[in-house]
Amino acid sequence: MRRRGRTRTTVRHRVSEPAVSDLTAGAVVVPAPLFAATVALGPWTGGLVGLAATVGVALHAGLAAARDDDGALSAADEPIRRAGIAAGGGFLAGALPSLVVSSGLAGGFLPGVAVVAVELGVVAGLRVQLVGGDVVEAAVRVVLGGALAAAVGAGLGSLSGL
Repeated sequence: MRRRGRTRTTVRHRVSEPAVSDLTAGAVVVPAPLFAATVALGPWTGGLVGLAATVGVALHAGLAAARDDDGALSAADEPIRRAGIAAGGGFLAGALPSLVVSSGLAGGFLPGVAVVAVELGVVAGLRVQLVGGDVVEAAVRVVLGGALAAAVGAGLGSLSGL
C-alpha cells in the first residue's frame, strides 16, 4: 500500500517535471554562450561564461518553479522543495559542460561538445521516461534545440576575429 500523498501523479508533479524541465533548460540554454565565449576567448573564459549562464538558468528555474506552485500542485510546504529541484536540474545541466570546457582538456571545445551531446540524449530519454511523451517529440525538442544553440553559439564566437 502506498503512503498517503505518494501517488505516481504527485511524484511526477513534485520531482519529475521540475527536474526534467530544468535539466532541459540548462542543456539547451547554456551551450550558446558557453561555446561563443570558448571560440572567441578560449576555454577558461568560455567556462566562466558558461558557469555564469548556468547560475542564471538555475536562479530562473528555481524562482519560476516557486512562483508557479502555490501549493496546489505539490503540497502547502512543497514549493520551496520544488524550486530547489528545478534549480538543481538547471545547474547540473549547465555546470557539467562548463567545467569540462574550462578544464581545457583537448582544447576544451570538442570535449564540451561531446558532454553536451550526451547530456541532451540523456535529458531526452528522461523526458520520455519520467514525464511521458513521444520519443520523436523529445528528440526534436531537446536534442535539436541544444544542437542549434551550440552551433549558433560557436558561429557567433567565430565572428570575434572579424
